[in-house]
Order: sequence, then structure tokens, then C-alpha cells
Amino acid sequence: MEKKGARLFQEDGEILNYGWNIVELETRRQLRLKVNELLRLVNDPALTTSEMQQYLHIGVARFGNQLAAQLVRSLQRDDHHERQSIIWLLTLLNDAESVPQLRQMSQNKHLPRGVRLSASLALAGMGATPEMMNERRHKRLYAIS
Repeated sequence: MEKKGARLFQEDGEILNYGWNIVELETRRQLRLKVNELLRLVNDPALTTSEMQQYLHIGVARFGNQLAAQLVRSLQRDDHHERQSIIWLLTLLNDAESVPQLRQMSQNKHLPRGVRLSASLALAGMGATPEMMNERRHKRLYAIS
């Protein structure tokens, strides 16, 4: 008897090539599970910020830049509280490679307003808004004698 999931990859006895292999699919599943685990940990009142950063660094060690990319994609969730948690995780992670994705998301008029605002908040938390970048460039240092 054929299992339900196997039908996705087989049609009339032929294996279809979707550009994915089982290892890639399993890695993506593990990545989504890791993001969901991090979201559950955010709601743990006994967890400190430094402990949360350790969990994030463990995730980065395992998944690399894919973790930040998955967090950015997760901003498109409908639940406002989950988006707030994702913003905090992105702020803690402070991954420079996610900045262009967040900028693009914050300016995409086809996305819901809440998602665009969440992307903008994540950028602000990371100090990556144009205003903050200009402020850093024009900072004046004075010597007191």
C-alpha cells in the first residue's frame, strides 16, 4: 500500500523531479521546527535574554543564514503576537544578511500593513533604518581638554 506523502513524488510509477531531495526537505522541516521552538521559548518567563541569544546561536551554528531567512519569512504570519516575538528574535540575532530582505518586505505594498510594519520594526531594532545609518555617519566627536 502506498503512503499519502509518496504520491507527491510519484506519478504513474515515475518519479518526478521537483528540484528537491529528501535531505533538503528534511532540513527545511527541521528549520521550521527550530523557528517554532524559538517562538515557544520567547514566551517562557524564566528565560533570560542571554539564554535566548545562546539558543539563537545554536540555531545559527546548525542552519547558518537560513535561520534568519526563515525568521524573516515567518513575519508574514497572521498572528500579531507571533510577529512581535519574531521581531525580538531578529533584533537579538542582528543578522546583517537579513537587512535587504527586511527592507524589501517593509516597502512591498502588496504585503499587509502589519507585516510591513513588523519588518520596519525589526530593521529599527537592528539599527538598520536609513535614519539611523545617516545618524551614525554624521556623529561628531569632540575632544575636551
